Order: sequence, then structure tokens, then C-alpha cells
Amino acid sequence: MKRYKLDVKRDVDPNEDGFMLWLPFGWRFYDDLVHVRGYDTMKELREDVKWAIIPCDCDECTQAIADGKGA
Repeated sequence: MKRYKLDVKRDVDPNEDGFMLWLPFGWRFYDDLVHVRGYDTMKELREDVKWAIIPCDCDECTQAIADGKGA
């Protein structure tokens, strides 16, 4: 099974409350069909990346990948 590789410049946006992780097409969080999640610290974000992200085959991701925009 392929694994998500964190690209901080592409996928992480710092904000006043911490950090937002925006997953590219083809990836989602294991516990919900969502592609973005907020974190208080970068350490928390990096820990979550190790186990909480799985491949996604939702309609939006499937179409984006078919159009050449995704994983």
C-alpha cells in the first residue's frame, strides 16, 4: 500500500490557531471522509501523518486523478 509523504510547502498552511493540513487529491484521513484537518502544533501534525492518512477513492479524488491533478 502506498503511503502519503508530507510536503510542508505544498500541504501545510500556518494560521493564527496553528496549522492546517490540506491533503492532495487521492488522500484522506482514516476516520472520516475529509481532506483537511487543523492542528495546534507542527509536532502534532507530523505525528498524525504517520498513521492517520489513507488513500482516498471518493468521487472528487477519482475525477481529479483522472484529470491529472492528484496522487
